[in-house]
Amino acid sequence: MASLIDVLMNERSLAIIIFITTYAYIALGRKEKQIAALVGATFVWILGIVSTMDMINYIDFETLGLLFGMMVIVGALRESGFFRFIGLETARLSGYIPSRMFIVTTLTTALLSALLANVTVVMFMTVMIIEITEMLKIDPKPFIIGEIMASNIGGAATIIGDPPNIMVATRINMTFLDFIRYIAPISIIALLASTLLIYMYYRKTLDKEIITVDLPVSPSEVITDFKLLYVSYAVFIFTVIMFLVKPYINLSYSAIAILGSSILLFLGGDKMPQVLDDVEWSTLLFLGGLFIIIGGLDKTGIISDISRVLEPFLTGNIYISTTLVLWISALASAVIANIPFTAAFIPILMSITTSSPDNPLWWALILGADFGGNTTSIGSSSNVVALDIMKERGLEISFMEYLKIGILILIVSVGVSNIILLLSFYLFG
Repeated sequence: MASLIDVLMNERSLAIIIFITTYAYIALGRKEKQIAALVGATFVWILGIVSTMDMINYIDFETLGLLFGMMVIVGALRESGFFRFIGLETARLSGYIPSRMFIVTTLTTALLSALLANVTVVMFMTVMIIEITEMLKIDPKPFIIGEIMASNIGGAATIIGDPPNIMVATRINMTFLDFIRYIAPISIIALLASTLLIYMYYRKTLDKEIITVDLPVSPSEVITDFKLLYVSYAVFIFTVIMFLVKPYINLSYSAIAILGSSILLFLGGDKMPQVLDDVEWSTLLFLGGLFIIIGGLDKTGIISDISRVLEPFLTGNIYISTTLVLWISALASAVIANIPFTAAFIPILMSITTSSPDNPLWWALILGADFGGNTTSIGSSSNVVALDIMKERGLEISFMEYLKIGILILIVSVGVSNIILLLSFYLFG
């Protein structure tokens, strides 16, 4: 018995137990994810697995800074009524024809998710979709699932679209233009294929004829603060331009995002305190806790051990290794959510391969983590947010109902990505 206790009290064993327990709580939804991560990080610290200085070194402040800055900018756009305007305008332009509205809302969500934080986009698009489908007396499920899918796939196209992108890009110095060059074309093709799949799956609902109706309010009437809209939109454009020229200036992505958010907080007016209060602090705390827990695995040598096991499979034939990383990332992200999986897999991949933006294994990790999040209702933050909003409005998509279409989206989107990646290696090297 004494020897068993000694084994369990070993730092390596404790780090593994804390890691598995934390991820189990996150996956099963037994505790709020940020609480589970913070408790896990606390135990990693008080048990002496990592020191206070270790914690500071393991936390990726570049990722957290970039996320914080974009949250402020997106929050200001939200406070001005920008997202409600987009939702109503989208419905109006589609003529309230369900099939056309499905395509327009899906593609709009994908575009916005590439340029803004996809969780915020989903939050407001979901509310608008439910309101419009209730008015048209049609089932909102195809539109919500299309929106979720589009947010995860569209969010893969740029560095700021989804947290896994930011986490990878800040570790390997991947630029905004690198995403446009390597990831965006694959994202677009996967989006079109997945949109067609969902349309065919829900064709009976989407082909339903609707009597022409008028919106109860003009889209322009939902803008609550035009000054804030203009200022926040100008700051957003400025920030994106700075991202594009980042390779030529001596500023990090986090510095650019925080600069933009600081200008906005100063010029935005009396709603800025509310915008600051509405920053998703829980997400930032969640990521900070995860970085510390993963740091415990690194400090005790567990990451190195896993890397040695995976190295023969991921350092050989480029076709096989890329396919493995892509599908491992996609399937794992479906089960334990893409943010914690990415946080755990980045140090493993860094110890095996080069930290170069040109390395296709990093593209595979991003695509797999983002696209795999579509598979289950807990696969990404966007899924959880959209389905929670539906539940609050008396609507629900069960885990199994979502899983049926989620698996098909996984096979199509990841399969298309796999084919394109392999063809790229074959044709261009």
